[in-house]
Amino acid sequence: MKKEWNSNKIFKGIFPALLTPITEEGIIRRDGLKKLIDWELYHGADGFYIGGATGECYSMETEAREELAKEALRAIDGRGRCIVHIGAYSVREGIRLARQAEKAGADAISATPPPVYRYGMEETVDYYRQLSEDVDIPMLVYVNYMLGEQDPTVLMEKVLELPGVIGMKFTRNDYYELFRISRLQGGNINLLNGPDETLLCGLVMGADGGIGSTYNIMPGIYKKIYGAFREGDMKSARNWQFQADNIIEVLLKYGQIRAMKFLFNRKGISLGKAEKPAVDLSDGEEQQLLCELEAAGYFREYPEMK
Repeated sequence: MKKEWNSNKIFKGIFPALLTPITEEGIIRRDGLKKLIDWELYHGADGFYIGGATGECYSMETEAREELAKEALRAIDGRGRCIVHIGAYSVREGIRLARQAEKAGADAISATPPPVYRYGMEETVDYYRQLSEDVDIPMLVYVNYMLGEQDPTVLMEKVLELPGVIGMKFTRNDYYELFRISRLQGGNINLLNGPDETLLCGLVMGADGGIGSTYNIMPGIYKKIYGAFREGDMKSARNWQFQADNIIEVLLKYGQIRAMKFLFNRKGISLGKAEKPAVDLSDGEEQQLLCELEAAGYFREYPEMK
């Protein structure tokens, strides 16, 4: 039987795809996690997407992922909605993570399509059925290019019939696809934009908010995009999107995860290093990164990070 909510549009606003504070031995840095979450909420985050690709989930042991979800939810303490990503290399592991996320108090679970191999439509639908049917919290499908040539609208039409599936994180670049999907279920579908650089495009085409990697270091800028759009101020929304994109361009040059962790580490929010095989930034790269972020206007918005 399909689980029901008054509305599937549960998640609205800005949700950082949370970085994972972790030691080189794979232990979650609880103090760093608490400080990071507090910083994000102070600067406008509406909630979090925990344990996804930005959280380096596929480089972590299952036990560390479970610890991350538990400690993050404890640190959030009801101050924002939380989605836990439970996609894994096996369905068994995904089910284990889903059960643990529900027990820890997550508001929803999410999962990418099965990693590594390509599967057909019915296989993909069955994958989401197995992950969603075992828990009583909602699920958001993570639609990205791991679907291969499958039509995401057809997929979502099928998976929205599954118990608990309420919508999706859309991390693709064809916004006509997003528009088509937004009309499913009479429009009662929770859509969250994935590509940071085109949050405004997603909002225009039907998204209820966004989940993003670079939201970690500038949640307030994305909140301004979201707020301006909601108020009908498209000029301001576009200007803030361009500001974010200038900063994204710098981060991509140096590697988003290691660059963002560097910024937080140097300001006393201890996140550790990016998981191997990522290498540390050199001293020269660190200084150049700071110079380019200055030129992009980042420190004008976040002077405490300078």
